[in-house]
Amino acid sequence: MIEPLLCGIVLGLIPVTLTGLFVAAWNQYRRGVALEG
Repeated sequence: MIEPLLCGIVLGLIPVTLTGLFVAAWNQYRRGVALEG
């Protein structure tokens, strides 16, 4: 049985991690477009 605390931490980290990856990819994409002109 999974502990509620551990479950809460995982459920809280997943969106934060996905958001961080999305922002990093978006910034890299914008930077590449800006460099290309």
